[in-house]
Amino acid sequence: MSYGYQGGELGLFSGQKFLALRTLVAKDEAPTYVYDLDDIVNRTERLKAAFNQQVTVHYAMKANHNLAVLKTLAQVGIGVDVVSGGEIDLALRVGFPPSRIVFSGVGKTRREIQLALQHKICQINVESPGELRRIGEVARAQKTVAPVALRFNPDVNPETHPYIRTGFRENKFGMDASFFPEVQTVLGQFKDCLKLVGITLHIGSQLRDVSPLLEAVRKSIPWFQRWQEAGHQLSTFDVGGGLGIDYHSGNSEGELRAVEAYARGLLELLKPVGGRILCEPGRILVARAGVLLCQVQYLKETPYKRFAIVNTGMHHLLRPALYEAYHRILPLRESSGAEVKTYDVVGPICESADVLGHDRPFAGLQEGDWLAVMDSGAYGAVMSSHYNLQAPPREVAIRSGEVIS
Repeated sequence: MSYGYQGGELGLFSGQKFLALRTLVAKDEAPTYVYDLDDIVNRTERLKAAFNQQVTVHYAMKANHNLAVLKTLAQVGIGVDVVSGGEIDLALRVGFPPSRIVFSGVGKTRREIQLALQHKICQINVESPGELRRIGEVARAQKTVAPVALRFNPDVNPETHPYIRTGFRENKFGMDASFFPEVQTVLGQFKDCLKLVGITLHIGSQLRDVSPLLEAVRKSIPWFQRWQEAGHQLSTFDVGGGLGIDYHSGNSEGELRAVEAYARGLLELLKPVGGRILCEPGRILVARAGVLLCQVQYLKETPYKRFAIVNTGMHHLLRPALYEAYHRILPLRESSGAEVKTYDVVGPICESADVLGHDRPFAGLQEGDWLAVMDSGAYGAVMSSHYNLQAPPREVAIRSGEVIS
C-alpha cells in the first residue's frame, strides 16, 4: 500500500522516499486530491501480467480524467474507454492513439459519432438499434465504414449498489437476444458503412465477487457465436470492467488476487472463441492511488451527535452521498494518548446528505487538523460540482516522490 504512517505522519511511500501529505497542503488551505502515479503504473502492469498479454486493456476514463493520470496510462501503452465527445478529445490530446480508443455510452450524439469516425477509433460500442441506425447514417454521410460492437445485456444481477448495476434486465444498458432481428435488419440496411466487429458487455461497477463477471461472459458467448453464424466475422470480445476494491481496508492484496483469478477464468472461458479480448478497468487501477485532503473547520457537539465540519463534502466527493459509500478517513497526524471520540465527518453544503463518514473515531481531534479521505482516486474529482458556488478541489500528482502537477 502506497499510503501509510511514518513517525506519526500520514504520507506517501514513493520509490525510496516518504512524502508527508501535510507538505502538499496549499497556503490557501484548499481541499486537495493527491494521486500516486507509481501505484497506478504498478497496478496496470500487474493487470497486464495477469492477462498474460492475451487481453487488451482499455482504461475507463470516466473513473478519473486528471491529465497526469491519463498521460501516465497512455505512456504505459494501454488503451482507453471513453463515453463522450469530450473524453474522445481529451484522450487524443494526452496521447492515446485512435486505434486504442473504444467509444461506449448510451446517449451518443451525431456530433460525437462524427468525431469518433473522423479519427478512425478502434470501435464504437452500440447500446440500441436506434443508435446503430444513427451510426450507419453518419458513416454513410462521411463515406466511411464504422466498426461497431453490440452491447449485450446478459441479465446478470451482481451484488453491488443498484445505481451502478448495469447488466440486469431492468437497466437501460445494452440489448438482449430479443433485439437480434431488428439489429440484423439495420446491419443489412447499412452493410456498406457498418462493420460488426464484436460484442461487448458491462454488468456493473465495484464488483468484488468475480463470479457474476464470469457468468456474464459465459452467457454472452452464444450470442457472439450466433452473430458469427449469421455471417459476421467478429474479431473482438469486450468483457467490460467493474472490478472493485475493499474500501473498508487498506490491504489491497486480496483484490489483486481476485483480479488474477478473474483473468484465469476469463482466459479459460474465451479460449474456444478466438479473436481479441478487450477489457475496460477503471476503479481497480486508480481508486487506491488517490486521497482527498481536507481541513476541520469546526467541531460541534449536540446532545445526540458530534460533528467534524470540514472544508470538503459531496460537491468534491459525491460517492458517500449518492451511494452511501464508505471511505476510510484518517488524520494526517496521529495523536497518541489523547481521548478517542467519534464524529460524523460532514461538509459545508446545505444538504443533510453532505456526510463523508458516520461515527468515525479520532484521537484528540481539533479544529484546524487535516484529514485524508482514502481511496478516492476513482469517481472523485470527476463527479465534483459547483453546488453552492464552492470552488473546485486542487489536484496534485506525485511520481517517484516528486510533485509533477
